[in-house]
Amino acid sequence: MSGFADYDAFDGVGLAELVRRREVSAGELLAEARARADAVNPALNAIVYRRDAEAAREADAVAPDAPLAGVPFLVKDLGSPLAGAPLTCGSKLFANYVPDHDGEIVKRFKRAGLIAFGKTNVPEFGLVPVTEPVLFGPCRNPWDTERTPGGSSGGAAAAVAAGVVPMAHATDGGGSIRIPASCCGLVGLKTSRGLNPVEPFTPDYVVDHVVSRTVRDSAAALDATCGRADAGFLAGLDAPPPRLRIAVVRSAMLAGAVSPVVKTALDEAARLLASLGHHVEDAEPALDYDAFASAFLIEWATGARFILDKLPPALIGRAATKDDVEFGTWTLTTIGGHLMSQRAEAQATLATESAKLIDFFTRYDVLLSPVLATPPLRISEAGAPFPEKTAAKIADAVGSPERMRSIVRAVARKSFAFAAFSAPFNMSGQPAISVPLCETPDGLPIGMQFAARIGDDGLLLRLARELEQAAPWGERRPRVWSGASSRQPA
Repeated sequence: MSGFADYDAFDGVGLAELVRRREVSAGELLAEARARADAVNPALNAIVYRRDAEAAREADAVAPDAPLAGVPFLVKDLGSPLAGAPLTCGSKLFANYVPDHDGEIVKRFKRAGLIAFGKTNVPEFGLVPVTEPVLFGPCRNPWDTERTPGGSSGGAAAAVAAGVVPMAHATDGGGSIRIPASCCGLVGLKTSRGLNPVEPFTPDYVVDHVVSRTVRDSAAALDATCGRADAGFLAGLDAPPPRLRIAVVRSAMLAGAVSPVVKTALDEAARLLASLGHHVEDAEPALDYDAFASAFLIEWATGARFILDKLPPALIGRAATKDDVEFGTWTLTTIGGHLMSQRAEAQATLATESAKLIDFFTRYDVLLSPVLATPPLRISEAGAPFPEKTAAKIADAVGSPERMRSIVRAVARKSFAFAAFSAPFNMSGQPAISVPLCETPDGLPIGMQFAARIGDDGLLLRLARELEQAAPWGERRPRVWSGASSRQPA
């Protein structure tokens, strides 16, 4: 079956409208997406599993009046299962695990008419903000293949940015939607806690949604998955947001420093907002960032330990061993085991800091910050968060809570040097969106993060849509682009 030559001219909503009017078939769109994946995946390593035959059958059977009928799609290889496809979570531990059922959000994607023809690359268990699993190898950024697309939804973001699909499934437990969206020049909304369904064993700070090239695709996907018949996120984009009180955070928050190019981008975003009539001023929540960072790492490590203890017996009928997982994962879960007694205290700290953050929004409608402290890192630049010398220190510190805390603080500083601004909103449950407003002088994307009160997802989407119209990004093209045209970064 032939493809669809005008694929680049439409987002997901636009493609579905063509299917609805019978101007193109779902099968033709799928053929186009498959050809594009074949063209660019060798360079990007974004897609780690294909289900072409199953997708073709689903395309033939799709209801043409579904809201996203026939739109090609990819599912993240982490979290929600896709029946008949491996769910590896980026780990050789689950390399042969094939679920026989769809997860709830996958069911909702399918009911909306999305046609999933593959699964995307992730770091092992989604634990780090880059996508370089040992199992599949590193995923690469289409804007510069020597750089990371971010993580943990790195494969999803790389495929969307390269024009393979207009949107793809993503999840976010500390920035894993917003970080790749920033690295790859996409829209990435972390929804309010509880808005979309999640799978068993999923911590309450993790959400499922999509990364997309347009705001309206993000809104349409949320309409389809949130379970509310009257959600109206897409329809709401027709009305611009009210003039908002927007606080600009210029500190490094969880990082030691912010790169000058990111600071310049933040200034540009603030000026754009002011030109649109919003009230923009510098302000910052009074969080204890050191306490938050250490507490988050304790929650991260103990949560990883819980997952590694509980998930393998439930899915493959046996416990995990050191040889089943990457060194960094095993070390993290070892830390988690030693820190279990401190988890309740860490959660109390996170609740306290989250309350401060929520209170900040009694005075402001929206908070603006960068998503990342630096432009996208080079492949392998992040390194393992737990190198051999850290493991040795952990072994020496067993039985000494203060020494263990010291190690945690040091690792926390390294972990947040790149992904400095996203995690607080996972802990508070608030929505936050990465919007691709800016670029470095050499053309790498820089995302700006906008956060709002719990339940104000629609407001963030309306603001993002206003920005999309004021400073369009839709015609930008990365170096690795699956379509006919390409804009080389300067």
